[in-house]
Amino acid sequence: MELWGAVVLAELITMIARYPIAFDTSQKYLEEMRKNGEDVPVSATALAVAVTAFSIVLLAVVSAVVVKFVWDGRNWARQVLGVFGAFLVVQLFFAVIALFITSDSDGGATVPAWAMVFEIIGGVAAIGVLVALMHRDTAVYCRDVAAWRTRNRQNGRDRQNGGAR
Repeated sequence: MELWGAVVLAELITMIARYPIAFDTSQKYLEEMRKNGEDVPVSATALAVAVTAFSIVLLAVVSAVVVKFVWDGRNWARQVLGVFGAFLVVQLFFAVIALFITSDSDGGATVPAWAMVFEIIGGVAAIGVLVALMHRDTAVYCRDVAAWRTRNRQNGRDRQNGGAR
């Protein structure tokens, strides 16, 4: 699960590096609102910061919850984290291909080149997470912890602690 921490850290750094894209998108969205005669309640900077901060918090919270359930031996969480890892591996594949394809951003913001380093590190770590999670020993760990939970609980009570919850 420590390797997933490296994945999350790399993705958080990449999200921060994508701030110029969020700002550019926010500017375009707010400009469209102005053209339609709507009130614009916030600036493009505030909207971009809010979207970036929300994305960072969402990634951190969802990852922490799923990792906690994997740590507790929940097989469904292992599979969900495996899907997250597979998604990041596919994202890495397309990001590496994009390095070799020149595209015109139409004057818009692009991700800085240094951010690609963290995207690659996160993708490679995701490969490691995917291999570890889908290994037979991890499935055995989840099965053993589930059996332990079943043996130590009866009618919602923990037998080892004298029936206390």
